[in-house]
Amino acid sequence: MIKIRNSILAGFILGIIISTYLAFNIQMDVAIVIGVFFAIVSPVLFYFKMFSKIDYTIKFKKIDNNSIIYSGLANHFKNGISVGGTLYLLKDKLIFQTNAINYTQRHEHIINLNEIREVIFADTMGFISNGLFVKTNNNGKEQFVVNKREIWKEEIEKLTE
Repeated sequence: MIKIRNSILAGFILGIIISTYLAFNIQMDVAIVIGVFFAIVSPVLFYFKMFSKIDYTIKFKKIDNNSIIYSGLANHFKNGISVGGTLYLLKDKLIFQTNAINYTQRHEHIINLNEIREVIFADTMGFISNGLFVKTNNNGKEQFVVNKREIWKEEIEKLTE
């Protein structure tokens, strides 16, 4: 039901935007016809192309702002695809949560700090110095792209010692 509602709302908003733009730049008659057309057709397209793929059942862990030691925008590589979101460092966990734009790869990844074996720098695409590899005790390896990676590494290592 949420998917259908969001599709209709998105189509309605698109229809209003297009008809307003055309009303100021072309003719009112054309603006009304095209606006109504987009308000009727685009919800169907939005539903099948975009909103049907969103998994609304995924609920992220609620993070208390007082428990955040360090946070920042980050990308996490999942299935070979870089997914944007926010990385949080808490006293006992490292949590990545995707942002709303990444509806097809929406996920949350939690690494307990006592499972972290090593944090090393990585270069994105082989030459951009903004990556971190977090290696875990079970031979897992998670790759993140962050700003100020030196601070991230230092803060994580302080808590894992």
